[in-house]
Amino acid sequence: MDDIPDRQILRDVYDFIIVGGGSAGSVLANRLSEEKQWNILVLEEGNSEILPLNIPVIAPFIQLTPYAEMFYSEPSEHACLGSIDGRCALPRGRVLGGSSSINYMIYARGDAKDYDNWAAMGNKGWSWDDVYPYFLKSEKVLIKKGWVTQKYHGHDGYLSVDTSSYKTPIARAFVDAGRELGYKTTDYNAGNICGFSYVQSTLENNSRMSTSRAFLRPIKNRRNLHVAKRSTVTKVLIENNRAVGVELIRNNKKIRIKTRKEVILSAGAIKSPQLLMLSGIGPKDHLQSLGIQVMNNLPVGYNLMNHPVIGNVIFTIERNITIGEDMLYNLSNFNEYITKKEGLYSSTVGIEGLSFLDVFNPCKNGSLTNLEIQLVSSSPFRLPLLNKIFHIKPEIADMYENKKDLHSLMMFMSVSKPKSRGRIKLKDINPLSKPIIDIGYYRDPYDLEVIAKAIEIVKQIANTKAFYEFKPKLFSEPIRPCAKYGHDTKDYWKCHARHLTISNYHQTSTCKMGPSEDPTSVVDARLRVHGIKGLRVIDASIMPTITSANTNAPTIMIAEKGADMIKNDWNI
Repeated sequence: MDDIPDRQILRDVYDFIIVGGGSAGSVLANRLSEEKQWNILVLEEGNSEILPLNIPVIAPFIQLTPYAEMFYSEPSEHACLGSIDGRCALPRGRVLGGSSSINYMIYARGDAKDYDNWAAMGNKGWSWDDVYPYFLKSEKVLIKKGWVTQKYHGHDGYLSVDTSSYKTPIARAFVDAGRELGYKTTDYNAGNICGFSYVQSTLENNSRMSTSRAFLRPIKNRRNLHVAKRSTVTKVLIENNRAVGVELIRNNKKIRIKTRKEVILSAGAIKSPQLLMLSGIGPKDHLQSLGIQVMNNLPVGYNLMNHPVIGNVIFTIERNITIGEDMLYNLSNFNEYITKKEGLYSSTVGIEGLSFLDVFNPCKNGSLTNLEIQLVSSSPFRLPLLNKIFHIKPEIADMYENKKDLHSLMMFMSVSKPKSRGRIKLKDINPLSKPIIDIGYYRDPYDLEVIAKAIEIVKQIANTKAFYEFKPKLFSEPIRPCAKYGHDTKDYWKCHARHLTISNYHQTSTCKMGPSEDPTSVVDARLRVHGIKGLRVIDASIMPTITSANTNAPTIMIAEKGADMIKNDWNI
């Protein structure tokens, strides 16, 4: 793979310093370096992508490599009870492209009402009409099928959006089942996401399109853009309420680099708040308890949101279409991908269909959807490594072993508008320590009610005529900690959800955007940290509330819009 140069000799001063070369940072690097008079530095903790990361089907397994950094939630009485040590796994990309280099490649903007609600919360300029042009600006849609409405998509952007050529017959069955149940087949990126559809993915030629590959690689030789890999930022330097630079560790040396204009944190919803707090920006009581000088008392780390998933809801089927280890280890399947870019290895991890629903008020009267269903043509029966990736306790994972002869599919269900909130705090003042993550899953009982209703819906899907040929049957063996509730009961499924809790890797909202009079906000509508000049946060952490769908596309949009704001603020 044609590598992005790693700048060895850094300048003492740059116009803009971008902390993080991930989903947002790569976009910012591209757009800000369009201005030739500006010198841009990107500081990335990881390295460049390697070729295998671009193979779609191996996405889950990347989490077990150095290209992902694993965080774990704190034990909770509400969720993750079936995870090892009661801690849910929360992997983030540690590589150029960030989590766009390790995610499941789903391209989903969310619902128009998500953004209209942001604007209604006092964030001028963030309504759907305001943000929609930035989705178009990034995108180069390659899907020509009728279920994608071309007028709602961009055609000239850096980011390719396509659908995998590998699909099993259950994909069509899923979409047809939605119609049978009275839902529309929808282009979920057109503003109204309610309905059933095939998956739109960040792909080109059946290969992953990360933000590094899309936004950095084409401009890697711009002379005013320096990318420094394996660089760990430990602190934002603040003088007289202005960010003047950063402190970082590179090649085992601590160095300082100054900025003429701004420091931009794009380190993600876990590390951006961590860096702010290490720099003295955060909750006063928390920082003082660690002996950190308080530069500004802001609610950094609060409002943590994510889309919790109930894991291992499995239907056995009577067709041999399930992705299994034997297929992944089959050399002919690998060769088919290497030589033709086709076949099993082009599968987006078996995710073939998506639906977004309101479980209480079937998408009527302008309600926001509260459930996302991902149809997956694999399960722990034939991919037992999934239980390791999801950090499931061996005593629970064991029940899925020795069932490789069963063909099956899964329906991953996540609460897309959760009411539960978590929080991120510092463990100590060591910048290399991982923060304390209270993930907050299922703290609000509403979220478990959504899951319980979701089970009813997926059973309805399985019972449609569209699925009849597959003879789907809900796997009836209860996990042991929940067996006391029977199996297919509401209390059982709530218990199952609290034990087999899986992250959708959509951490957001820990540096909430809002007006200065909002005591829960950290940045303003132009993404500037309240009370500190020359410092912005531009990543998923600024979302006031989480979007109703996967968060990678909105994060890219936030960076596109943020780049324009910076240019406007500096009269460009």
